[in-house]
Amino acid sequence: MRNTLILAALVAAGRPVSAAGVESLRNLAEQSFLQAPLLVRPAQTPSEPVLQPPLEPTPPRPDATLGAELGRVNLAAQLDRNLSVANRLFGARALDLGVATDAAFSKFYLAFSNAQGTVLAALGDLNQLRGSGVNARIDAATVYNFRVKANIFNPARGSTLKMSPAPGTSGPAHDMKTGAVLDAARARATLFSADGREFWVFYGRDVLPDGLDFAATRSFLFVHEDGMSSKAWPLAEAALALDAPAIVDLGGTRVSLTRTADGFLVVRDVP
Repeated sequence: MRNTLILAALVAAGRPVSAAGVESLRNLAEQSFLQAPLLVRPAQTPSEPVLQPPLEPTPPRPDATLGAELGRVNLAAQLDRNLSVANRLFGARALDLGVATDAAFSKFYLAFSNAQGTVLAALGDLNQLRGSGVNARIDAATVYNFRVKANIFNPARGSTLKMSPAPGTSGPAHDMKTGAVLDAARARATLFSADGREFWVFYGRDVLPDGLDFAATRSFLFVHEDGMSSKAWPLAEAALALDAPAIVDLGGTRVSLTRTADGFLVVRDVP
């Protein structure tokens, strides 16, 4: 970011900067950060988004041997755990807060759930989260504004997700550091490690095209957290034939995936 580089240059040159001057530069730098696309780190080109193209499984060579097991996802237990990343009081009700997406991973939704069911609220343009925020209608009397207050020095974990009742809604406001959001998401995933890198596996129902409910189809999402270099790879469940190993490439780390008839996704090393 241009203005961040200015601040760094002043410090490196040993030039004195007043507290007011630092704050002014901080504000300028934050504005530059806010203008950066949400899924692209400021120093990256637009060709390096967090969300990667869908994985394309390929069959192993006929003479290939199975590698060591790296992880095993219990599909029934993992299903829809992405819908309950945190629990907060929204209006008068305590609700699980999570995220969902359509099968193409092109439309994203906030999910508000309790024993009575799940309400989906479309996020629309994700970049609005860094500006005035996105209003999510939870019920007829409850609308909350969600926005991200950026921390330019540690945007991935030091920024703040702010959840505020919109005008006309009675209820508490909540702040949650993005690091806490990531930690809560990790706790809801199944984990495995390969090539010295940790990966998170999520498994959930796809949202219908109209955004009103869930479809019968399901998808996986593989996540590698690495600050502003984090990556996420979607994979449709239907792309994996039952009991047939398939190779996928997670940013240079190749693993074998087998969706078993008894309800597991088995992850193995590729020798």
